[in-house]
Amino acid sequence: MARALELRPGRIRPAGRRTDTAMAYALAGGALAVVALFTIYPVGYALVGSLYTLSPILPRSFAGLSNYGLIFGSPYFGFALRTTAVLALATVPAVVLLGLLVAVLLSRPFRGATLVKVVILLPWTIPAATGGVMWKGVFADAWGALNATLYELGLVHNYVAWLTTPRLAILATTIAQVWAQFPLAAVLLLAAMQAIPGELYEAAALDGAGGLRAFAAVTLPHIQPMLVVVTLFEILVALTAFDLIFALTGGGPGTATTVLSYFIWAESFKMLSFGTGLALAAIIAGLSFVLIAALMRLMPREALVGEGR
Repeated sequence: MARALELRPGRIRPAGRRTDTAMAYALAGGALAVVALFTIYPVGYALVGSLYTLSPILPRSFAGLSNYGLIFGSPYFGFALRTTAVLALATVPAVVLLGLLVAVLLSRPFRGATLVKVVILLPWTIPAATGGVMWKGVFADAWGALNATLYELGLVHNYVAWLTTPRLAILATTIAQVWAQFPLAAVLLLAAMQAIPGELYEAAALDGAGGLRAFAAVTLPHIQPMLVVVTLFEILVALTAFDLIFALTGGGPGTATTVLSYFIWAESFKMLSFGTGLALAAIIAGLSFVLIAALMRLMPREALVGEGR
């Protein structure tokens, strides 16, 4: 009887393993179906559509790579690519550094910390188009709140043309974009900091490590994976920013704030050339993939999978 009981677990395990394997395949299949529906299908449709002439005023016809030729041959593509690069280089480091600074400040307990966290997160919860309208009320040349304040304080004698001067319009766009994005970065980094065991800081204090040394030796290595995630996310946001810029500057003055996503909108809905717009969308997707892959290859492995894994 005892021997029979010893054999029973062995008889049950294969069935259990088969059940677990079937469940794993079912869950993976469901996840793949969602990915295929919301990612693979739209990308495939864009790639196929970019090879055709798609317009409500022209018959559908196969265009081959001519849509891509029109994009690369357009001077506006160069303007939009340069503007997108400038805004990305300005906003991504600013968002990450400001988010890190705010996360460090919020990681220390103080009265009203919960309320402060909610207030800081508010800019991220506001729709980007609404945020663009709000910032337009700040930077508007003739009636903006910033010009009125500067004039009342006697700091300027004439209103500053924030949104009609190319460099100032880029500055205003950068400020609005950083304001909209840094709260999420701060919350994500704060969550990573709060997951660090307190014993590590105690050990660092016993070793004589002060605030900055403890941050460099304990905090920074443990939040490095989250820093990678935040940086990658902000790069994608910078490459696809549209609604805030559309509401704030409308891509102007001239092409000063015309980013790649605005170029897609103009080709598709102003020029009614959806095939060209899809070709540009495919180019942006490819560019995003290359940049993210390059960034991930430059990152140390422990920053991506966690130290010691």
